[in-house]
Amino acid sequence: MNLILKKIDIPVIIGYILTGIVIVYLFGIEGSRTLSDIAEFGIVFLMFMIGLEFSFDRLRAMKQEVLIFGILQVVLTSLLFFVLSYYIFGLSSVLSLVIAMALSLSSTAIVLKYFEENKQLNTVAGRSVVGILIMQDIAVIPILLILALLSNKDVSLGAMLLKTFVSGVIVLAILLLPGRQFATRILNLAANARLHELFMGTVLLIVFGAAAISHYFGFSMSLGAFIGGMVISKSRYKYQVQADLEHFRDIFLGLFFVTVGMQVHLDFLFSQFFAIVLLLFFVMGLKVGLIYWVLKFFRSSQSSIKTALSLSQIGEFSFAVFLNANSNNLFIFDGTSGILGYLQTKGIINITPSGIHQFLILMVIFSMMITPFILKYLNPISSYLLKKNINYGLKKDQAVYIPIPLENHIVVVGYGTYGVEVVNILKQNKARYVALDYNITQVEKGEKANDNVIFGNITQENFLEKLKLDLAKCVIITVDNTSIIKVICDRILDIAPNANIIAKVDSKAEEEELEKLKINSINSKTEIAVLLASYAFSDFSKPCHIKK
Repeated sequence: MNLILKKIDIPVIIGYILTGIVIVYLFGIEGSRTLSDIAEFGIVFLMFMIGLEFSFDRLRAMKQEVLIFGILQVVLTSLLFFVLSYYIFGLSSVLSLVIAMALSLSSTAIVLKYFEENKQLNTVAGRSVVGILIMQDIAVIPILLILALLSNKDVSLGAMLLKTFVSGVIVLAILLLPGRQFATRILNLAANARLHELFMGTVLLIVFGAAAISHYFGFSMSLGAFIGGMVISKSRYKYQVQADLEHFRDIFLGLFFVTVGMQVHLDFLFSQFFAIVLLLFFVMGLKVGLIYWVLKFFRSSQSSIKTALSLSQIGEFSFAVFLNANSNNLFIFDGTSGILGYLQTKGIINITPSGIHQFLILMVIFSMMITPFILKYLNPISSYLLKKNINYGLKKDQAVYIPIPLENHIVVVGYGTYGVEVVNILKQNKARYVALDYNITQVEKGEKANDNVIFGNITQENFLEKLKLDLAKCVIITVDNTSIIKVICDRILDIAPNANIIAKVDSKAEEEELEKLKINSINSKTEIAVLLASYAFSDFSKPCHIKK
């Protein structure tokens, strides 16, 4: 289905959701709890990848976005929708609280994936979006705690809070202290094995292990995965881990959205379509307005409206909230007060617990289907909404720290005999560089010398993409095994067709092969022979000093 939809530039998320609907209604295959559990790993992989991008140092630098923006957004949005649900629509206090908490969440899966793919994480709006989404994911813990209290009246609040606090301390103690040592050592062993499938299996063990530990102590698997990603975010393996997990993340996220589509009841959808769309736009409009006015005190109008629009949808964690509430019979409507009570009394509508659940599920699905289009046209929509105020408050954004992106740098492929010498010369000239090698021994040697060396498979496209080759000044290939140089060059040119590549070769045949690709090459044997001969013909009383 997506092969067809991509031809007309329709987001793949919509294709996945439609696939789920087709599976149920054309093939009669119902969704299962097992399939939903498997699909949840899409969020787990996504949160692990985001954790890789945000080390503890970077998270501390974002304390305003996480603690201030995030807390204000979750609390004020929940409060607003609780007041509307309880006093205007006439729902019970319990149901109003459930709906308010769920509507305060946004879609981590869609929004972060978009910002990551479009290199928008290191923008003012991107930082605000990420900070708020991190706090929303943390807020899932108290939300699930509140649902447990609402579902079981016999549970003691004090006992549950104490249990949650103790469990949280244990999870952090396991993942942050011994977890970091364990992850580094086991990845060292996998890298030394020089078998890619063992390295990938080790990475999966870390992801699933962190998620399982978090889940065992009563927290979401995605939160454990996020902490697990942060644990190895500053290690030498960061980029290789990202490259190995990208396909897992995308496949499982696709499956997640397929299971979302399988929850749609078409009969209910057709009968309530206009009511669902009308209420959805009302909810999204309120979220945009609230987030915009909160951020406007701290950021420019432009970045505030972009953040608000990006987070206007209802998130995937809302499915878990609604499912939990429905299974514990919290969708109870007495029909005696508010707008809905009046319509129920007049016989205009007939509200049932299953109807409320399906209505809310469809609102979440529609908001997810709309979001890719909002994100795609974020700039023109923002300009239209702000009009003359588009540049208002830009000085507020100038005070926000944005990490300098990797650009105009030199990439040294291979940290062997020649690579070490090249790096030394670059350091002497204070050039910006990054060196890479698939031999962990060489990488460790570089780290001891305080060189910027990372571990990675230099023939893997996913890994090379992390090095921003299209922004690099040049790429110097110094690998000792010259038989793979053409493969490396092919991979680099696939990613960055205009890359300036300089390669060391050991034979005339290799030199001619690279000439066909229009790549500059230096034949090490020929160059050494020329230097030796020139030294022989020089004045022997004056030693020849070759400047590097």
